[in-house]
Amino acid sequence: MKLLSKKSYLLLFICFFSPFSAFAQTQANEPGKSYLYQLINSRLGYMQAVALYKWQHQRAIEDSAREQVVIEKSVAKAMEQGLTSEEITPFFQIQITLAKKIQAYYHKRWSGHGVPTQLLLPENAPSLEKIRAELISLGADIITRLAATDSSKASHDFEQFKQVVQHAALDINDKAALFKALSRIKPQPYASRLDRILSEKILYVGTTGDYRPFSFYADNKRAGIDIVLARDLARTLGASAVFLPTSWPGLLADLGTGQYDIMMSGISKKLFRQQLGLFSDSYHSGGKTPISLCRKKHQYNSLEKIDHPQTRLIVNKGGTNQRFVNQHIKQAQVLVHGDNTTVFEQILAGRADVMITDKIEVAVQAKNHPQLCGTMNGTLSYSAKAFLLGRDLIWLEYVDTWLEQVKNDGTLKQVFEQYL
Repeated sequence: MKLLSKKSYLLLFICFFSPFSAFAQTQANEPGKSYLYQLINSRLGYMQAVALYKWQHQRAIEDSAREQVVIEKSVAKAMEQGLTSEEITPFFQIQITLAKKIQAYYHKRWSGHGVPTQLLLPENAPSLEKIRAELISLGADIITRLAATDSSKASHDFEQFKQVVQHAALDINDKAALFKALSRIKPQPYASRLDRILSEKILYVGTTGDYRPFSFYADNKRAGIDIVLARDLARTLGASAVFLPTSWPGLLADLGTGQYDIMMSGISKKLFRQQLGLFSDSYHSGGKTPISLCRKKHQYNSLEKIDHPQTRLIVNKGGTNQRFVNQHIKQAQVLVHGDNTTVFEQILAGRADVMITDKIEVAVQAKNHPQLCGTMNGTLSYSAKAFLLGRDLIWLEYVDTWLEQVKNDGTLKQVFEQYL
């Protein structure tokens, strides 16, 4: 292959200054998926050279016209070899997205610290035409490898993929997005999601990130009971947990896309959800209860006291809290709040009087905000927390077996104690 044997100044540029150089010199006859991953890695490795050219010539990272040309040529090449536009287009689109992220990474570094002197030497400044020629060559090799892949013999392996595809600008979600697009090219059929997870070693977890103590952000990182449990579930499968965003209004629609293996976000076990998916066994039980300013809690210690025209009852949009309010509140002013992470701030700021939510969330918010208190000892309803899956009984049986084990070996208790 021309890229891997050509000893030009362009290759020297990559070898000396790119973190991808080790893979750029791999022999073309290396067997298995690893070599394909290395080709992808090498292609992304050229983004330092692209970034430098754009930096020196004051060109924008975004180039929509060029991106469209790359997509069209890649699709045409792929179709010549028996692949489809539907398979190959998302794969190259995500590569382009990550390529721009890497270029932006370098531009940000150079803005703060300047371009390294070695990169400014004339021999280390290849033309954009030469860079593009190498990228086209690599892209063609990737397509050829993909077309020759026999999906019935070996599936893609995320653990191997994420070790090969490396750059400081890319996080695990970037790699997972590229891996997902890759795994959908000539996909291997599986009898169950369990088989796919075991084979590909990646678990796609849907989580809202807005519901303490189950799923939230701490220091810009995902945290919470369900985040810890998701990683433990993935561990038993020899897989990595990759967290994908979802929302309470869009939870069921997202599940229906098939993009998620499991939803884990302190989800209440309800029949309207069971109609579209399958719930695991329960791992926590509770119910709805009110929360308000402590000095006003006596005013809202029953549903009858809450449901008055002068009461400003706030509720987060799209979840079971809103369903409860819609069913039981007839007179109070209902304020629908779109951001679950700031809903309690509205009570603290005096813009709302009370909220009805899960008892466990009331306990957490009262602990975090001493001005807030639960207004009653009991609950207004019963609900249980469970994990939501698609209609795959084999996968559900595995999740329930794992859940039984973490309930009985103390893991579940320990995780709850960590966050309560």
